[in-house]
Amino acid sequence: MFRKIVILIGVLFFMSLIIFTAVMFLKNEVELYSETDVSLTIEKPTFITFSEPEVSNNGSDLTQVYTMTFLGIEVGTYTLVDRSLQNGTSIIFEEIKNTGWIPYTLSMNVNKLEDTDFKSWNPQPVAKLDEALYGLDSTTNPHGIFTTKNGEILIGNVYVSRNLQLGNGDSVQELRHEITDFTTEEGTLSKNLWLPPKHSSQTWLMAAQQPLFETEEDEDQWIAFSLENRLSQLNWLTPQGPYVKLQLTDDPRTQLAYGYIDKRTADLSSLEWNETSPSLFFESMILNAEINQ
Repeated sequence: MFRKIVILIGVLFFMSLIIFTAVMFLKNEVELYSETDVSLTIEKPTFITFSEPEVSNNGSDLTQVYTMTFLGIEVGTYTLVDRSLQNGTSIIFEEIKNTGWIPYTLSMNVNKLEDTDFKSWNPQPVAKLDEALYGLDSTTNPHGIFTTKNGEILIGNVYVSRNLQLGNGDSVQELRHEITDFTTEEGTLSKNLWLPPKHSSQTWLMAAQQPLFETEEDEDQWIAFSLENRLSQLNWLTPQGPYVKLQLTDDPRTQLAYGYIDKRTADLSSLEWNETSPSLFFESMILNAEINQ
């Protein structure tokens, strides 16, 4: 009897090892978005498959939702929202939700970046928020701008979070990781992430056929200002609006709690800056804010 138990445990162990290896190390890549200047792909575990997308249109947004399955069992969803603004700029939002009980690794890739120039939006550390009021905010500026022969692409960071219910009933996002360390090789920028069960990841990019700023000096001034004024730059963009750091309460879970604040969603900083230093970037952020409201 003891020998049978040992054999059963051994079989279960090796089966688990095979499943773990399949989930973690056997990969393939699928293309989910392709336009003249931008192509988005995901490198994922081979045994996780994507369904045909459910496609819907809502005003300026074209939404595609893919169901992700592992050996026929649903383990998450991938959602892509292509938001076309009136000025010709596009904002593309990507979200992955791990609804299963196994973690998995992914690489969200931005392609067609050969022969481009890159400018970081984080040339120095960001200033701190009022920590007595907001606590720690680990978010930084967007990754930076790639200049192509046909325009510019502003790349946002990756935000891994989970939903929390506070004691007062409010639903918030608890930020677990902001991923900023991307690699760019052979024209592909890779956003590598580990997604635990019951967590989601969100990222975005802004693509324009014209420079996002009139001059490099204007761009430098905004970067310097946003690094020092944390309430001005909206970093964690979603189709519903930007997630921003919430003020601390007696509930200790607000230490890393993010949510929507109407005043921040309105993006008053872009309105103000666009009056004195007009740019396609500020105009696009204003148009995006109007959609969110």
